[in-house]
Amino acid sequence: MASPLRDALIASAQRIGANPLDLATVISYETGGTFSPSIRGGAGNRHIGLIQFGPAEQRDYGASQGQSFEEQLGAAERYLQARGFQPGMGILDLYSTINAGRPGRYNASDAGNGGAPGTVADKVNTQMGAHRAKAAAFLGGDFTPTMPAGTNEAPATPFGFQAPKGDAPAPQSAPATDDTADVAAILRSLMPKPAAQEQPTAPAEAPAPAPAPQPQAPPPQFDAGRFFALLPATGRRRT
Repeated sequence: MASPLRDALIASAQRIGANPLDLATVISYETGGTFSPSIRGGAGNRHIGLIQFGPAEQRDYGASQGQSFEEQLGAAERYLQARGFQPGMGILDLYSTINAGRPGRYNASDAGNGGAPGTVADKVNTQMGAHRAKAAAFLGGDFTPTMPAGTNEAPATPFGFQAPKGDAPAPQSAPATDDTADVAAILRSLMPKPAAQEQPTAPAEAPAPAPAPQPQAPPPQFDAGRFFALLPATGRRRT
């Protein structure tokens, strides 16, 4: 459901480059969950409004107890920009600027000036859980924060919370399969397959050369004397 206060806070956060959920969280914390520009607090009840402007800040940035929510958001923007808050900074730097005067003072404490006990980091990490839930409700009702308090990480979704229930996009149907026949594949299956080429055979190895003939000893010379000596004595002439 649309709300002028919600729209004003989101527009203010966008102008200074803050996460609307972070801005709504610290405003809820500083106003005790009331989001009232007229609430008073601090030492002597001298601090007022959405980010508890001190007396000097009320004068310097134009904040007053009789302002509307939208009007005092303008004073909060001027204060945050003048004190060094930069677009894209997270809730730690946002609250450090509000509570301690500038970004980066995570260990500073205003307990001595009537503030709640604890440092900037203590308050963001341990004291703002319920106020983050209030901030989510302020920004649109049934929202679930997705960025944990105390981090400077970019939100998973715009403004750091999920879309309202019932607005989730319809699931995409799977693309239809193509049942058209693959004509080219059919033609390829009907065509004769080329004959497989014969693999060349390896050439036969040449036969090993025959061993060379061994040289034979020459026949012995004919010894006529020895030959006749071996003949039997029969038939010899007697002298």
